Amino acid sequence: MKKTIGAVLVCLLILAIPLPALADAWIGEDFTLTPPEDAVQLSLYTPESDPAWALAGVGDIDGKRKEYQEMGVLVEFVGEAGSVSVMKKESSYAKNAFDLALLDQEELDQVLEDIIQPGDGGQLQVDKSWAQAGGRPFYRVKLDVSPTEENPDSQELHELIYGTFINGYALNFHMFSSEKTITPEQEKMVTGLLDTIEFTRILEKQEVTSRESAGTLAVLGLLLLALALPLAYIPIKSRRDKKKKAQLAQQLSAYHKTHGSNQVEGKLQFANNTDCTKEAIHQFSVYQAYVKNAGQLVVSGLMIAAMLSTAFVLDTVWWMKLAAVAVAGYYVYKIVSMSTAVEKVQTKVYSRGPSQTARYSFYPEAFRISGIQSTSVTPYFQLTDIRRRGQYVYLYYGPDNAYMVDLYGFQQGEPEDFVKFIREKAGR
Repeated sequence: MKKTIGAVLVCLLILAIPLPALADAWIGEDFTLTPPEDAVQLSLYTPESDPAWALAGVGDIDGKRKEYQEMGVLVEFVGEAGSVSVMKKESSYAKNAFDLALLDQEELDQVLEDIIQPGDGGQLQVDKSWAQAGGRPFYRVKLDVSPTEENPDSQELHELIYGTFINGYALNFHMFSSEKTITPEQEKMVTGLLDTIEFTRILEKQEVTSRESAGTLAVLGLLLLALALPLAYIPIKSRRDKKKKAQLAQQLSAYHKTHGSNQVEGKLQFANNTDCTKEAIHQFSVYQAYVKNAGQLVVSGLMIAAMLSTAFVLDTVWWMKLAAVAVAGYYVYKIVSMSTAVEKVQTKVYSRGPSQTARYSFYPEAFRISGIQSTSVTPYFQLTDIRRRGQYVYLYYGPDNAYMVDLYGFQQGEPEDFVKFIREKAGR
C-alpha cells in the first residue's frame, strides 16, 4: 500500500510540473517556423521560471538574454543535435540589397563574394554556396577556424550559416560547434528548420524605402521647424518689445516735462481697491498662459501632433521617432508649466509692496496706484492691452504683466462705465 500511494504521489507531482512546449510553432513578424519535436525554444522573452532554460543547460539566464540582445537572436532552438540561433541582422548592405529574390544571378554572385572572405594565413576557411528554402535563395556559408603552425594555441571553432536578405535585413540561421567539424546531423537540424519556413510578409523595396525616406524627411523638417520657431521668434519679439519700450519712454519723458513725475490733473473719475490675493494671482496666471496666449498653444499643439503622427504613422528610423518624442515632450512640459512660471513671477511682483491691496485712482489723463508698490502715476498711453476676465479687468503694462482691477472693488464709479472709460483712454 505504501508503494502504491508513493507511486500515485510521484505521478501527481510529475503532472504538476510546468513542462515546456517542445514543438510549438514559432511565429515571427515576417515568417513562421516549425522546430524539431525534441527541441526547446528560448528567446529574450522566455520567462525565468520556464524549465526550458534548465533543459537547454543555461545557468546564467541574464547573461544569455544579454547575448541574444547583442547578437539580434529572435529565437534559439536547442535539440539533441545542437542549437540553432535564428538572427535578424540590420545593415546598410542588407538594406540596399533588400531581397535576394529580386536579384539576378550576377548580383547574387556578388553578394556571395561580399559576405565573408577567407582569413589570412589559412586560419579561417570559408565554403560558400547557394541553397533554396521557402521558395527563396539562401546563402550557405561554412566557417572553420583551426589552429595552424603560426597560431597553434588559437581556439577551434566551426560555424554553419544559412541566410537570406528579406525586407531589408539579413535573416541568418546559425549553428556553432567547438568540435572538429559541423556534423551531418547538425546540418540536418538547420536544413530541417529551413524546410518549414513560411514567409508571411514580403514588402516591396520601393514602397518601404520611399515611405521611410519621406517619413524621415518629414519628421526632420518638423523637428527643425520646432527648434527654429522659438529661436526665430525670440529675437523678433525682443526687437519689437525694445522698439515699443523706446517709444513709450519718449512719450513718458514728454509727459513728465509737462505734468511732473507723480502729478495728475483733472477730476477723479473712478476709485477702486483690489485685493491681490493668491487666488486672484492664480486666476490671472492661468488666463495669461492659456487664454491670452491661445494662439501659441494652438501652434505648439499642431506641431506636437504633426511630429508624432509623422514619426509613427510613416516608417521612420528609430532615432527619428525618439527625437520626435523628445521634442514633443519638451513642448508638452513647457505648456503644462506655463501658468506656474507666470504665477511665480506675479507672486514676486505683488509681494514687494507694503500691502496686498492695490488702490487705484483714475483721472482723465492718468491713474495713480499705491499699496502694492510705491505711489506712482501711469499715463493711459503706457497701457499696452486691456483684457476682461470674469470679475477682473487686466491693465497690461507689458506683454506678461498687468494690474488687476476687481470690478467689485469700486468706491467711486460704476464697473461698466469704468470698462468703457479705460478702453477709450487706452485706445483698446
